[in-house]
Amino acid sequence: MAEETSDNPPPKDDDILGFTVKMALIAVIIYIGVYSFDQWMRKKDGPWTVTFQTDANGTPMLVIDWAARGYRNCTLVFPGEIVPVGFETVQTNFVDPVHLPQPVPFGNWFYADLTYLPGTVTFDLFPIDANATSKGRRHEIELLPRGLVVNRKAHAWEDGLRIEVPAEAKEDWQETDVKY
Repeated sequence: MAEETSDNPPPKDDDILGFTVKMALIAVIIYIGVYSFDQWMRKKDGPWTVTFQTDANGTPMLVIDWAARGYRNCTLVFPGEIVPVGFETVQTNFVDPVHLPQPVPFGNWFYADLTYLPGTVTFDLFPIDANATSKGRRHEIELLPRGLVVNRKAHAWEDGLRIEVPAEAKEDWQETDVKY
């Protein structure tokens, strides 16, 4: 019988340890890259800066800045509303969900999702007539990246936006009709 010869070298012994180390190193590099990208995505649009203040006449105002997009002095004025006794101007920025809920001088902090900044922040402001089954009549203000929602009416972001929200515009918002 003739012996067959081959140009192929004999198979190497499996180097399972070397293979495992290489795959672990590749996994760590990919993880670090994806994690770094995700952290950048979470913070790239910056936070909302919200100032609770009054104008010269004592009318309550909410001034919203979104510096990363260039929207400054977006103002909600609440004619007919009264600030709490001993009110002082409060400025806050919504960066970290660890510090929520934050005190809100004109009402209640209702909801915030700050996973990807600026996130979503919702306030119930100047509540009245609250009882066990309802939050009562109030202004519902929601800051969203796509726009400012005032009493469930959307407004596009504009630099220097000014909206008057009269006391008569309060409603008893039982359930949402907003579709996300």
